[in-house]
Amino acid sequence: MERMYVLIGISAILIAGLLFLIFPKTSVIEFSGVVLREIPKNSIIVEKDLAVAERIKKLYEEGNLFVFEGSVTLPQRNENEAWQQAANKARQELASFLGTKITSDSSLNEKIFGVRSAFGYEQDVSVVVNNFVVSSKVIAKWKVPVKNGFFEYHVLVFYDPDLIESVSKKQQQSMQLYFVVYDVKKGRVVKIERVDDIARYKEKFEFARKNGKVVIFEVRNKKIIAKSDIEALRIVKNANFEDGRYRLLYVKNGDYIYAFILKGE
Repeated sequence: MERMYVLIGISAILIAGLLFLIFPKTSVIEFSGVVLREIPKNSIIVEKDLAVAERIKKLYEEGNLFVFEGSVTLPQRNENEAWQQAANKARQELASFLGTKITSDSSLNEKIFGVRSAFGYEQDVSVVVNNFVVSSKVIAKWKVPVKNGFFEYHVLVFYDPDLIESVSKKQQQSMQLYFVVYDVKKGRVVKIERVDDIARYKEKFEFARKNGKVVIFEVRNKKIIAKSDIEALRIVKNANFEDGRYRLLYVKNGDYIYAFILKGE
């Protein structure tokens, strides 16, 4: 009799296991075989961006995949608000991660802030983080029934290093940055051009950063206003800049002065 009970117990366990395999209690959010989340079986997957599947797989294989989830519980009648709140929470997690990463990663910090920091600007991490987070994509959305018309709403976003590169380039392109060459012997500007890609001027820019001087000046009604720096005034007086505030980074090299001029507060 005891043996029969044991066999019945084993059979029950096997049947339960088989039923679990046939009718699992969970489902998954996955992209190209990479499981990002296990979710309850009764979840309703509302959105899944298959366009990012291969990118997610590549980041996973490189050990560089970071996914952030936001969730909120609200009645179904407030569904639009629920999705927005959940997305905001996911992006807040991403923002926190990104702010820490930029602050602690010197190479990333230099890539993003290298140009502006050379002119004496403080590194405003929050501006870059906000620009990136706003552009971050929602890759999955699902909701789980709770009770009495309420659902848990879940949203996933992920960190893509390539987008940081894109944000960095856009930030550089949006700056009004100029390269000026001043001929000391002739006493005038012989070249002025808009800088769209700082990499083209890397050698001269790094030389100016290490050995140069930064001066703040203002153009008002075409008149140059700079505090007690006559050399700086000579460099910019023939450059014909529009009214506004500027920062000048300049260095003398032989018979020439190389200057980088950035417009902004």
